[in-house]
Amino acid sequence: MPLMDMLTQTLGTTAVNHMAKKMGVDSQLTRAAISLAVPMLIKSLANNASNKEGARSLNNALERDHDGSLLDNLTGFLDGNTQQSKTTDGAGILRHLLGDRRSNVEQVISRDTGLDSNTTQGLLETLAPIVLGQLGRQKREQNLDDFDIAMLLKDAERRQEVEQTPEQRGFIGSLLDKDGDGKIDADIAQKGLGILSSLFGRR
Repeated sequence: MPLMDMLTQTLGTTAVNHMAKKMGVDSQLTRAAISLAVPMLIKSLANNASNKEGARSLNNALERDHDGSLLDNLTGFLDGNTQQSKTTDGAGILRHLLGDRRSNVEQVISRDTGLDSNTTQGLLETLAPIVLGQLGRQKREQNLDDFDIAMLLKDAERRQEVEQTPEQRGFIGSLLDKDGDGKIDADIAQKGLGILSSLFGRR
């Protein structure tokens, strides 16, 4: 099953409602924020795994810290009842995955959903271990190697892009540009709101 489909199952109604309650926000708003955040995380992972060194580094991280066992007790993780480790360190994952671009992603999600910055930060730190856990589970169950992981992410990225216009692809690409300076101008972020709202069906 494609990675995005697996994540959709994992982040189903029960998980979304649980996250919404913990954050103190509406479930529909939480779902909208997840629908913005997860594709960006997938694209960033695909970018990082687009060369041999990056793919090997990601594969090693999955073997070492993200075998998918986190998903066996997802409720415990969402409640904060699991032991702190690299497996659950969302901030550390985002630092490695997004670097200076993290603020760009948070800014756009907050503006597009109305979530405050602290809630958006917490949501991303919750989602990052889940996304890596799902990827790690597929690696373990399907015995995937470096190349397989890169192709799995590339396929997920392509499936997303099928639904995107060139403008949408361009905006998300700029937002996650590996050569960017980590900053995003307010007018560019504002432009992105309409693009992403259209992309994910929000009006």
